[in-house]
Amino acid sequence: MEYLTNALLVGLLTSGSLVGSQIDLKKNPVKINYTDPYDTKYEYTITRTPNEKCKNVQLNVDTIWGGDFANQNVPNECKKSFVTTAGHISPMKINDEIKTYGELEVIEFMQKAQSSNKNLLLIDARLPIWYHKLTIPTALNIPFPNFDHAKNPAEFDDMLESIGVTQKDGVYDFSNAKTLLLFCNGIWCPQSTWAIENLLKLGYPANKLNWYRGGMYSWTQSNLTTIIPK
Repeated sequence: MEYLTNALLVGLLTSGSLVGSQIDLKKNPVKINYTDPYDTKYEYTITRTPNEKCKNVQLNVDTIWGGDFANQNVPNECKKSFVTTAGHISPMKINDEIKTYGELEVIEFMQKAQSSNKNLLLIDARLPIWYHKLTIPTALNIPFPNFDHAKNPAEFDDMLESIGVTQKDGVYDFSNAKTLLLFCNGIWCPQSTWAIENLLKLGYPANKLNWYRGGMYSWTQSNLTTIIPK
């Protein structure tokens, strides 16, 4: 089971089929033509070049959140490590209606959800193996496959109930739909955007969907509080 989970994750991290707007700069570098103030012309190629030694690293919850990529003189508790060559980079915005959040906006969302507005829901869209490694406080784990009725009908119904949506004879009622903020591992992770795209296909109001693009990577790199769910 763990092997299948890891295989699925590797496929998602390295495939752009789930999110058409993501850019695979390793396969499709972008050329930039630039003329400086002295009329000298330059052409740059923007790409992502993984370290040859890292190409065979198996991506899983331990290799993503473990490792040691720092000078040996840096204290262990100060080291930051992350696989930065995985996946395809997401754009800053999903569309003009869905807001992209940064860390301070996430914190404000959390505060409002716990005080003035009980209809706000922070969603960790990663698989449980990742969620139980660490997550953002108050986040509810609704794994991204649960947003696909064809693949996970039982989990799909539970997901709808969690976010305040009812259905009858295939007709969805969004009158009590909650305002959601979804995230996954980082700017190269398609899981939260895949969940959002599936919600939009159902007719979920775009103005009730928000996206934390930086995800767990940006959150942890900022040394913000994480929890290990019980």
